[in-house]
Amino acid sequence: MEFLDILDAGPTYQAQVRELRNHADIRRFMYTDHPIGPQEHASWLASLGGNQRQKVFVILHHGAVAGVVSLNGIDTVHRTADWAFYLDPALQGKGLGSRVEFWLLDHAFNEAGLEKLNCEVLASNPTVVKLHRRFGFTQEGVRRQNILKDGERMDVVLLGITRDEWLAQRPALLAVIDRLGSR
Repeated sequence: MEFLDILDAGPTYQAQVRELRNHADIRRFMYTDHPIGPQEHASWLASLGGNQRQKVFVILHHGAVAGVVSLNGIDTVHRTADWAFYLDPALQGKGLGSRVEFWLLDHAFNEAGLEKLNCEVLASNPTVVKLHRRFGFTQEGVRRQNILKDGERMDVVLLGITRDEWLAQRPALLAVIDRLGSR
């Protein structure tokens, strides 16, 4: 797997990110689930230029766009951020999510210099909540009926992990990731 800054990824990969973002199986787990048009996508890409509070990476697998992973709300004073990712539904269930999570945790606590990482997951996505917990995230709360999706209020699960917690978890997970990398 390879991770490219979306602004360096070039127009072909950027267009593929928009197509992936518009996939129904991805949109159902996103806060904003309307189809993204070319202009809205271009505006979003433009907003990333020089933005110190957000960093977005295209995930490449065998040279093709497999998903997106991002750090959001980066706070350099408190050294915290939120993060999110999504994968091509055709590639889910093959260990790629675990490899993305491992990479992002290493990136956040090393290159990005963070001390705390947070994430929010729709309660309708228990598979991702379970994945985060396996990587050492602690459930910190639930925002009850926080998001409106398809006319219904949905809960949002809040999770977090500190740098020290990641460093304690990392050695055991490295062996798992090494096995997944050989697939």
